[in-house]
Amino acid sequence: MQTVLSHLQKNFQRRLVQLVVVCVAGESMLLPLAYAQFNSPQSNIAVPDEGSVTLSFSNADIESVANVLAKATGQTILVDPKVKGTINLISNKPLTKSKALDAFSTALRTSGFALVDVSGVYRVVAAADAKLISNSVTTGKGKQDGDQIITRVFRLNFESANNLLPVLRPLVSPNNTINAYPGNNTIVITDYASNIQRISKLIESIDAPTSSDVQSIKLQYAIATDMATILSKVLDTATTGGADPSLKTMILAEPRSNSILVRGASAERIRQIRILVARLDVPTANNGNIWVVPLKNAEATKLAVTLRAIVAADASLSAQVGSAPGQPGSANPAANLNQPQANQQNTAPGAMGSSAATSALTSSSNPTTGGIIQAEPATNSIIITASEPLYRNLRHVIEQLDRRRTQVYIESLIAEVSSTNAEELGIQWQGLVGSGNQNVGFGGTNFTNAAGQTGSNILGLGSNVNNILNPGNPSGVPIPPAPGLNLGMLTKFNGTYGMSALLTALATTQGTNILSTPNLITLDNEEARIVVGQNVPIITGSYAQTGSTSTVTPFQTYTRQDVGLTLRVRPQVSDNGVVKMQIYQEVSSIYNQSFASGIILNKRNIESNVLVDDGQIIVLGGLIEDKYNDGSSGIPFLKDIPWIGALFRSDAKTRTKTNLLVFIRPYILRDKDQTADITTNRLNLVQKTEDQFKQAPMLLPKEDLSQISDLESPLIPPGKPVDPTPNNLPSSGLTKPIPVRPSNAPDLVAPIPITIQ
Repeated sequence: MQTVLSHLQKNFQRRLVQLVVVCVAGESMLLPLAYAQFNSPQSNIAVPDEGSVTLSFSNADIESVANVLAKATGQTILVDPKVKGTINLISNKPLTKSKALDAFSTALRTSGFALVDVSGVYRVVAAADAKLISNSVTTGKGKQDGDQIITRVFRLNFESANNLLPVLRPLVSPNNTINAYPGNNTIVITDYASNIQRISKLIESIDAPTSSDVQSIKLQYAIATDMATILSKVLDTATTGGADPSLKTMILAEPRSNSILVRGASAERIRQIRILVARLDVPTANNGNIWVVPLKNAEATKLAVTLRAIVAADASLSAQVGSAPGQPGSANPAANLNQPQANQQNTAPGAMGSSAATSALTSSSNPTTGGIIQAEPATNSIIITASEPLYRNLRHVIEQLDRRRTQVYIESLIAEVSSTNAEELGIQWQGLVGSGNQNVGFGGTNFTNAAGQTGSNILGLGSNVNNILNPGNPSGVPIPPAPGLNLGMLTKFNGTYGMSALLTALATTQGTNILSTPNLITLDNEEARIVVGQNVPIITGSYAQTGSTSTVTPFQTYTRQDVGLTLRVRPQVSDNGVVKMQIYQEVSSIYNQSFASGIILNKRNIESNVLVDDGQIIVLGGLIEDKYNDGSSGIPFLKDIPWIGALFRSDAKTRTKTNLLVFIRPYILRDKDQTADITTNRLNLVQKTEDQFKQAPMLLPKEDLSQISDLESPLIPPGKPVDPTPNNLPSSGLTKPIPVRPSNAPDLVAPIPITIQ
């Protein structure tokens, strides 16, 4: 029985193994039912393959399809474990192996997956992760189709990468990226190969040359600056939106060669500008010789004096414009107006003022023509009476002088620290010897402190005590005791109180910390002055006048003087950013004691010329003083006796330390933006200072001031207490300089020609 069971068990195991083999073999035969049929190679296949593949998958598992394609194409295909799902892939005709992989990639894309070629190994991953795995990077104009993830670099030759980026971003798949690198003007796109091929065609059509290089247009009759001004107003030379500034229409005047430089957005734009210039560059229709030139920055009266001096210095120019009738150059009837002008030009330049510059504009019954160059202050214009060649020369000079002048913002820091320590110690005594009304002896010491106060003297203070203790004495005038410790001994002699001994002791410590930060702004080569203090009257003389009635009328004369802080600066800016400054700085105060002859002023001033780089701080000078006073008053010989000598003397010691340093730093302001930054910075500091104080109650509430947004810390922070030692003085208290952005001078406004009939 046991043998039969063993035999049956062996037969069952043998049948089970055969069944498993049949199942495995059946699966291996069923998979090709997804089937891949191999035929002979075709000669029109782009990629050399050994055969073609016909695909027929319906709701097939992605991993199973990948395995079949790997065997059919001979490629290695790895499926990410995260990839789960089915696809439909059916081909009606045989495909090459490369086309079969492209079809597989397209089917994966519709299901949210991607086929990525990583160094010859294909990987099936989620579409969101494909851009991180692909290492296929191409450049240039290579053509690559399919739905595989690749990265391509486009180098632009004419357009700006930043400007093109917003145009291309909507065309890129949501899970893929596009970035611009302004350093070399390139765009990097990671996307499906077929989509990148479509974007490539769009980039080629946009990245095309817009216009040629900067072109020069030579003018024959017109003036370059006038032509440039007219063209800038007629043509739209401003950029719109996010357009690249390098692509806008640019028109600049080149006075030296009387040409205009043009750069347009397209060749057609340049052609239109040339046509317009040709129409405007024609001879004037009439022979007028009076020109009006409006000025933008210069002052007309001052510039007229300068231009007159230039013309007067050149005899040939003066003869050309101011020749008398009948002489060469007077063919034009309007030239007769120039005869009296030549005489006026011989005046020395220093003798001409604003009145001379406008002498021809004064109203009279018979107004004169004046010089060939006149100033019109009302409109800040220059009127030139001259031939066209001379007018061109003068216009060139005006263009160089009528520029926006640079401004200079000057920060100054004045730090003064002083400390005074004083000590006083003295003993005084008085004594009377006798009885009744008979005095037989008197002796004692009598000193006064360093300030000369009556209350520090034993005799003066003793009389004050007698008045206090004898109320019936109406003639007494109270005398206050000296500051400090006062110890004394009183005695009564013959009904009168007196002070027989007095000890005074006083220690004084006084410190001063002054930190002044005057700031001011001025034009280049113009003096600026700031005064913070008081205008104090000072007696300069007095006398008494006796009238007919013998009445004496006293009379005094006064002069007023500024007392406080004074800063005067004249900066001069050079082209390389160096500022030359003429500086006068003064700190004055009134001495705390007055005298019969008048008041005493304490003054500390510095006057110097320095060279400073833009934004750099420099120390102008200073004072470090250590003064020590030691005084002693006493009885000769007795005051020098050890131990007991202090009973016969009064000692006073004073030590004063003073540290004074002055710093200054200029900032060059070349445009309105820098001026606005400085103004906002100062307003910000004022706002912070105002917030530190609480508003006092008022019957009517005060309207809140508009809050100023915080931009940056102030250029000079508020002062802090400083120790009265030279090593602890503030070095500058200033922050980093404000970046300077240079600006070009604006063009002149086109002149207004006036014709004389």
